[in-house]
Amino acid sequence: MKRVARIAPLLSLCILLLLATISTNQIGFAQNKPGQKAPAAQAPAMPAPQWLSVNVVRVKPDMLLEYQEFAKNETIPTLQKGGVKSREAWTTANFGEAYEYFYVTPIENLSQYDSPGPVIKALGEDGARAYGAKARRFIESSHTFAIQTRPDLSYAGKMGDAPKIAVVNWISIAPGRSADFENLIKSDVLPAVKKAGLQGYLVSQVMFGGDAYQYITLALADSFAEISKGSPVMRGMGQEAFNRFLPRVAGIILHQERAVVRFVPDLSFPAPAKTEAR
Repeated sequence: MKRVARIAPLLSLCILLLLATISTNQIGFAQNKPGQKAPAAQAPAMPAPQWLSVNVVRVKPDMLLEYQEFAKNETIPTLQKGGVKSREAWTTANFGEAYEYFYVTPIENLSQYDSPGPVIKALGEDGARAYGAKARRFIESSHTFAIQTRPDLSYAGKMGDAPKIAVVNWISIAPGRSADFENLIKSDVLPAVKKAGLQGYLVSQVMFGGDAYQYITLALADSFAEISKGSPVMRGMGQEAFNRFLPRVAGIILHQERAVVRFVPDLSFPAPAKTEAR
């Protein structure tokens, strides 16, 4: 029960960080065609919130290597054949629960769950049962929940390629204080992380499968050396302003828990590149 209470709201990262992206899918980047000039003095449109599925898997320690091979060589082809467009994989990096993986996939529409899942679509009923029996040999526990990205509370920063690591913060809010929390993010936290030069600060909100009053923040980084600089909020505000900020959080945030996660390219796959019609 302790594991479910902590993990159900993830990260993702995303958990999901969420993962998500427990994930780098939270912020879209518009690209101009070669030779095409960007419109002058036009602010980029705010990306729409995106639904993401975050699957938190804890692997049996003595089956770790076998699981990694299975996830890479069998799970990825099966999901792709079943119509899954992309998946981001993250795992605990030194600080957090060991042998844990976080898989973030887009939810096109909740109605997709009225139809057979991708494994059944790819392998058929009998093949899916055989696949599930093999997968269960490696897995100690599995929990899936849905999150919705919050671009209005996020900062894309210097995001380009997938980040190497991220600090995930699970934040539980007091009932009725969500608006107060979101206002603090907009008025104080986002300006601070921008000033601190953070690579990216992504916020998601748990919708199904976990704590309905929980938010997930993902502070992206390229190294532990970058993380060792300290809280980006404190660095951006300055110590005195940060000390004045903390009492304002009292009564809004009930609990928060941090972990560090690492992006796993070998267990991830991107959406197919779009090609222009000739």
